[in-house]
Amino acid sequence: MALLKLIILSIAYACTFGLPQNPPKPRTTIFGDEMLEGEIFENLSESSEITTLNEEASVYRLPKTTKPFRYDIIWTIDFNNLSFNGFVMIVLYATEPDVDEIVIHAADLYITSVELRKDLNSIPVSYDVDNILQIIRIKLDSGTLEYDENDETNRINYELIIRFEAELRTDMSGLYRSWFKDENYTEEVSYIATTQFQPTSARKAFPCYDEPGFKAMFTISVQRPTAYKSWSCTRRNATFSNGIIEYEDDIYNYTPFMSTYLIAIIVAKYDNLMVINSDGKLIYEVIARPAAIEGNQGEYAFEVGQLLLAEMSAHTAIDYYTVSEFFKMTHAAIPDFEAGAMENWGLLTYRESYLLYDKDHTSSFHKQSIAYMLSHEIAHMWFGNLVTCEWWDVLWLNEGFARYYEYFLTDWVEDYMGFATRFIPEQLHTALLADSVLSAHPLTNTGVGSPASIGNMFSTITHAKGASVIRMTEHLLGFQVHEEGLRRYLNARRFDVALPEHLFQALQEVADEYGVIADYGDDFSVSDYYKSWTEQSGHPVLSVQINHQTGDMIIFQHRFDINAGYAITPNTWIIPITFSTASNPDFTNTKPSHIISNSMNYINRGSVGDEWVIFNRQQTGFYRVNYDDYTWNLILNALKTNITLIHENNRAQIVNDLFQFARSGIMSYSRALNLLSFLETETAYAPWVTALTAFNWLINRLASTPETLAKLHSLITVWGKTVMDELTYYPDEDESFMRSYFRYQVVPTMCVVDAPGCRDAAVSQFKQLVESNGSYEVPVDSRTWVYCNGLRYGTESDFNFLWYRFRTHHVYTEKSLILNVLGCTPHQSSLYTLLDAIVEDNYLIRQQDYTTAFNSAVTGNEGNTKIVLNYIQNNLAKVEAGFKSLAIPLSYISSRLRTEEEVNEFQLWATENREALGSSYNSVMNGANSALDSIKWALEVQDDILDYIDSIVPVESTTPPPVQTTTEGPDSAITTVISEVLVAAVVLINLLR
Repeated sequence: MALLKLIILSIAYACTFGLPQNPPKPRTTIFGDEMLEGEIFENLSESSEITTLNEEASVYRLPKTTKPFRYDIIWTIDFNNLSFNGFVMIVLYATEPDVDEIVIHAADLYITSVELRKDLNSIPVSYDVDNILQIIRIKLDSGTLEYDENDETNRINYELIIRFEAELRTDMSGLYRSWFKDENYTEEVSYIATTQFQPTSARKAFPCYDEPGFKAMFTISVQRPTAYKSWSCTRRNATFSNGIIEYEDDIYNYTPFMSTYLIAIIVAKYDNLMVINSDGKLIYEVIARPAAIEGNQGEYAFEVGQLLLAEMSAHTAIDYYTVSEFFKMTHAAIPDFEAGAMENWGLLTYRESYLLYDKDHTSSFHKQSIAYMLSHEIAHMWFGNLVTCEWWDVLWLNEGFARYYEYFLTDWVEDYMGFATRFIPEQLHTALLADSVLSAHPLTNTGVGSPASIGNMFSTITHAKGASVIRMTEHLLGFQVHEEGLRRYLNARRFDVALPEHLFQALQEVADEYGVIADYGDDFSVSDYYKSWTEQSGHPVLSVQINHQTGDMIIFQHRFDINAGYAITPNTWIIPITFSTASNPDFTNTKPSHIISNSMNYINRGSVGDEWVIFNRQQTGFYRVNYDDYTWNLILNALKTNITLIHENNRAQIVNDLFQFARSGIMSYSRALNLLSFLETETAYAPWVTALTAFNWLINRLASTPETLAKLHSLITVWGKTVMDELTYYPDEDESFMRSYFRYQVVPTMCVVDAPGCRDAAVSQFKQLVESNGSYEVPVDSRTWVYCNGLRYGTESDFNFLWYRFRTHHVYTEKSLILNVLGCTPHQSSLYTLLDAIVEDNYLIRQQDYTTAFNSAVTGNEGNTKIVLNYIQNNLAKVEAGFKSLAIPLSYISSRLRTEEEVNEFQLWATENREALGSSYNSVMNGANSALDSIKWALEVQDDILDYIDSIVPVESTTPPPVQTTTEGPDSAITTVISEVLVAAVVLINLLR
């Protein structure tokens, strides 16, 4: 019977894919520029480390033979010596008999003493520090810890007391130092002591059980200079003089049970905006350097953050302020902050550009970044803090929900920002791409152990795919049921850790009670559905064959592979299906009508005749869709006839899928571009932003084929004319956020392709800024492309003007924006000024911004690559000292090599300087080889791309190109025959089950 099923399925498969299509040839489509820091495939080379169970992972885990109950911590901050010392008392207990050692974490701390006590009596111990595993083993000299075997609830407590000291770190982890210059950044440096503990850096600030599963209460004290203030997770209980000259002690109220990575302190000369409740207690505040508070830069976060906190409290039915009687919420702006933002319970920390807003100097991009960063961190108060992932291998339980609420919590409060629409190109499409390689890690990922593998879990997949799968589940169950399920999950696991099964069970219970999954059959399980998306990597592409005479639709699912089209792995997912048709063009009902789980599936459309079909309404599902060629033509005809019949999100889906099908080889570029020709009349946000991402990827590839690149530029110019006529290069008075943000996204690419009017608009506005010496300000949402093109076509004095503005400006978002565009200058002396400021010790460019600034210098113009390479070659030691590795700056160079001759020269230089490059040599050579792959790929596809571009009407014509009739696939009649065979096969297989 099994053999018969296999034969039938094989015949059906052959009928579908053997006539007359050829499978795509595997080819590398991921190149160096996509593997740089912050890019989509940043950790691709390391991803295989954590995709399978690592037998050594357990050596990094603490034994559960002891557990903490409470910590008392005192930190003393010494700004004169830029150091700290501390004392920690951990109240702990044994969890089983015969325990003779206590194992906890510590890293880069000088341990001055260790003592173990019980009932005030000292117990002789010895200890050993393992710097590789970052642990301390405290061994009892004799005997074992007491444990009541007859009563496991009878906890016998011990006190472990450790004294320690260290320098304030400079790498933005653990307890580290930052700085600011107040009053327009021109005064003397003022230091800050602040923390970043997630995921494994609490151990760098105090010895502790530094795993999320070891929750405990914390009482924190900070000894600080009297000229400074301090903050921690809870409200301050008392401040008193400790006898140390010019020092005071701040004592903080105890916390609820929480993980070590959520602890935080700040010591700084900061001011605040605050809310005091009717009892006279602080409940909410924004803190920052004094000039920022005086300049009202904290007002937006102050106001919107309170709205978001109230909305999230209502959504979860757990009021934030009831979680602990000592809780308040502090949002802190930190000048040096690598993580972007962090959800420390009660003391949330952010880069300045993600918290501080100035209406005159902060763009719409940064304003919405502040809104969704606030949403993300506030959501963590429940998803991550109140209920915490049991281990980092299920981090999506924290980060997936926080990323989801970034968009949808913000959309409830700030709906004019269009977060629900923007989720599609910004998160869903990004997640699909990151998840399209065979080495992508699953959301639930066994084998995570070392700090490096834990760090790799903070990925696009964990955040964006996690959020996308959660969004898909909400549409599957319905908002009300999903919300109630999450409330049940949070209440059941509050102050505890969670596994995915806890979430699945809560959702299943509520779904059964409301009957929302009854139509999917008795065998449908929320747990099985969720596991298919979380326990295996990748995602499906649905191949849809439609018999338009009968309405029969045959759907195959395969794992999508960006390098080969279809993966050969036999993965299947439990997929919620929605679809709309020309006769039923409803895109509002996103409740799935069908669930499919087999490799081959059959659904009847419910209508007959030639009409378009669009699967995945509003792209609520996490999958791609490829139709038979006849159906694709029907879709294109519909888009050219009345584009608004198909939902904006689905038009964005079509754009994204077609570009990725062409990239992976499933579809030719000429065919994909023909189907994308509806963009010439498209004016909506999501489809165009999606298209721009794909076009920019192609522009980077085709830079090695100048003639083809020029024709691609012309195509983008033609297709972009309608949308640019709508947006223009100048903002309207009182225009909406989304219109302004749309222009912000589109215009930089239009300037790259030299669309008419773009360069002139930029240069004229920049000239006004310079000639007025700043009294005329460029519209804030236009500054990125105006500044860049002003420098690109300007003089060295133009660079000097912006360089001075960067060094003296009092709004960090403006400083950050300028830093991103300074590299647009083509002048060597100006670029050298910028590069010197990056790699030399100074108080100009922050470590967190090194790669941003360096990338700007390399990519600002094609000619910059050679200038920057010459700088590196002449300053190897200085560049290595600045970046701590030559591999990082040279990777930016190698990703911009455009010809084989350039690559060969680069590799020859690397080989001649192999000793100087040291451990970076292999990485440098690999980057050069990736550049060769990119050049080869461009040569392979350029004829395919030109087949379409050369066939359409000349650039000066405005007549839309005709819909091309493809010869690549079956026509309607052949599709009918195929579908009938497939329907028969599916029916027969189902009968044989």
